[in-house]
Amino acid sequence: MKSYSGCWTCRLRRKKCDEMRPECRICSSLQITCYYDQVKPAWMDGGAGQMAKAEEVKEEVKRAAARRRGAQSMDVLETHVEENAPPFSDAGVDMLGLPNRPRDPASRMHVGGDPSSRSSPTHPSLAYTWSDSGASSISHFNTRHHSTATTPSYSGPGTLFVDTSGNRASADEEIDRRIIVFYFDHFFPFLFPFYRPPLLEGGRSWVMELTVRNKAMWHTTLCLSSYFMSVALDNTASGHEFCKALAWERLLRQTDVTFRMLQQDLEGVTSSDAQDLIIETSRIMGSVIQLLKFEVSAGNFENCQTHLDAAIVLFTQIFRATGYGANDGNEGRELPTFHDILSRMGDPPWTMELQQSRAWNSDQAAFRFFSVLLLLNDIVTSTCFEEPPRLQKYHALLLSTDSPDGKASLRLEAFVGCESWAILQIGQIAALDAWKKSLRKTGQLDTMELVARAVEIKQILVENLASLDAAAHAPRTPNPVDMFMLYNDHALSTLGDGSTVVTRIWAHAALIYLSVVVSGWQPGSSTIRENVARAIELLSQLPAPALLRTVVWPFCIVGCLANPDEECLLRSMAQALVPLRLFGATQKALEIMENVWKCRDAIDVNTWDFAACVRTLGYVPLLV
Repeated sequence: MKSYSGCWTCRLRRKKCDEMRPECRICSSLQITCYYDQVKPAWMDGGAGQMAKAEEVKEEVKRAAARRRGAQSMDVLETHVEENAPPFSDAGVDMLGLPNRPRDPASRMHVGGDPSSRSSPTHPSLAYTWSDSGASSISHFNTRHHSTATTPSYSGPGTLFVDTSGNRASADEEIDRRIIVFYFDHFFPFLFPFYRPPLLEGGRSWVMELTVRNKAMWHTTLCLSSYFMSVALDNTASGHEFCKALAWERLLRQTDVTFRMLQQDLEGVTSSDAQDLIIETSRIMGSVIQLLKFEVSAGNFENCQTHLDAAIVLFTQIFRATGYGANDGNEGRELPTFHDILSRMGDPPWTMELQQSRAWNSDQAAFRFFSVLLLLNDIVTSTCFEEPPRLQKYHALLLSTDSPDGKASLRLEAFVGCESWAILQIGQIAALDAWKKSLRKTGQLDTMELVARAVEIKQILVENLASLDAAAHAPRTPNPVDMFMLYNDHALSTLGDGSTVVTRIWAHAALIYLSVVVSGWQPGSSTIRENVARAIELLSQLPAPALLRTVVWPFCIVGCLANPDEECLLRSMAQALVPLRLFGATQKALEIMENVWKCRDAIDVNTWDFAACVRTLGYVPLLV
């Protein structure tokens, strides 16, 4: 309701003002500026000035809400390992504890959100902590107050969650279901365009099954979809203010509920038997990775590294829970195979097994999917922190084709569009970079050995690129099981040529990265120029502009080494993505590139590298 004698803030927001002075109760409760001057402000012009001020106040409301959410801390997701230690835990290590300790914070840059960011939701601050005794917690989840959102009840597998408050249960349930279906139909394919598992593998049905069965996954999915809807509504014409406010309010409420659900799941894990523990831990890992994806999509990087650290811990503990050990502190033990772990998650829905695919139950399919995302995130992050990938010892087990049947447990191209060999070599280059810098600090670097290791990596990349060229001329044999794909031209384009282009882009970016690691920052070298030019050409050939989100890391490293005459094209690629708020990582990549372009002439080529480019932001975003 409009206020005709209240403060100008309430009039601008079309709210009823209680006319308290010097600050009305509404502005005070929202912690925003209360404009109560007798003279009408210049911005209340009924035109552009008023619209601009309305947007400014709206952003102030959002920021104030985030501050209020941080006013009161409560510890969540605590596990009491000393009291409920599972029988298979290694000595001194609990289900959520790191094998030894978390990475030394002093060895890395601060990982945080862009302090100037106003377009993405500000979420609670998280801190995952580990004690020397092995007990761990994921603590300090900041929330507005302890019961901001009603905790839904859960009636077991196959049912939806019901708000038992009695006030708005029916309406909330219907809205939640619509938001979830919106995620299945639109947002999930948007985020993962290359993930189209075959019909006989079960397709993407596991996404729906796991979301409906698991409370934490339900609410992380609501977070993602609520944000997507709020952005979509924000880009529509005026007249949807109520819908926009509703979507935003639900988004903030879901972030509160999500962590309470994770806390409950973790408390239940400590009392589970071995098989249930593996399943429950994998579900929690999936929820954490989904939260990570939410943060990256929203362009809010404050908690990204925290989520990634926790997901890595959960992943390694799943291997421990098989009873084989994970080679941490015990070199005599071997890692379990991926099949060993999947077999502990139950039986597939059917037993038909084909040469190229097999059926997976929902937990197996989810663990495969989230393991791929975790491995990719770990590798990309390692390039920014000048460290080897923390999950590198799992690469040969999960991604290599050196198995007796010549098949990898996970084929990255089926999930993220890029073939495994390209991503694997980027992990190898990151490890080589860390090895080189470590030895150089102690004066022990052998340049000949550095070059020899680099030659091996380059040979793998060049040979596989040549294989892609040869395969491009080979006739394609359609899969009769996936006959429905034949009627979807866009899907065929994305799966076929799109995946090949994406793989080539990653491979050329890997060659650029390798050259920088071995030879230093030499933007004028023939190797750099050749691969940058080829990568830019391939970026222009992506079947759809939105697929740029699948090559954010390559886009960034290529752009940092681009010539001035190539800047405009690269900038236009990122700016063509709409709405920009759904491409948080891509926008950060462009920001890094712009920073490097500005200081191009002042760069010290003897010390500069890709990690230095990323550090120009003042924090490290996740470029995936």
